[in-house]
Amino acid sequence: MRPKVPASERPDLRPKVTRPDEAEALVSSALAALDVLEPLIEKETELFRKGRVREARSLAMTKNEAAQDYTRCLETLKSNAIAIGRFQPSNLERLKDRHEAFARLMSLNMAVVATARTVSEGLMRDLADTLGQNSSPKTYLRGGGMHRKAGTAPLALSKAV
Repeated sequence: MRPKVPASERPDLRPKVTRPDEAEALVSSALAALDVLEPLIEKETELFRKGRVREARSLAMTKNEAAQDYTRCLETLKSNAIAIGRFQPSNLERLKDRHEAFARLMSLNMAVVATARTVSEGLMRDLADTLGQNSSPKTYLRGGGMHRKAGTAPLALSKAV
């Protein structure tokens, strides 16, 4: 087991921007990462909207890798903010605009995914209630009427569909 080293003593392995061409390359790599990630998010959003959850979930690994690449680029940009500000790469404004548009796309994506999740949970609850009605005991009341005990039995679901 490795001893924990305080963050202040760990070496910073992120690339350092020291020249204008490095700043330009860093901004270009962030734009390239966004070029890969953005269409995946758009496709996932559209698939969830259409209710094609299985297809949307199949994009997860590719989307996660692309998101990690973009996040790494953003972290490197943040750690080199002073150098980026000094060198002012030509495509920096384009990256800012694209990043703002991407943030709006992500908001839409999260809303669509949350809606799909809520609908799925509602369907599962309804299914569990329906199955529970058949398995809950019926009893007779004093006046001869029927009474079904409240409560739903747990529902087991295999996610390996």
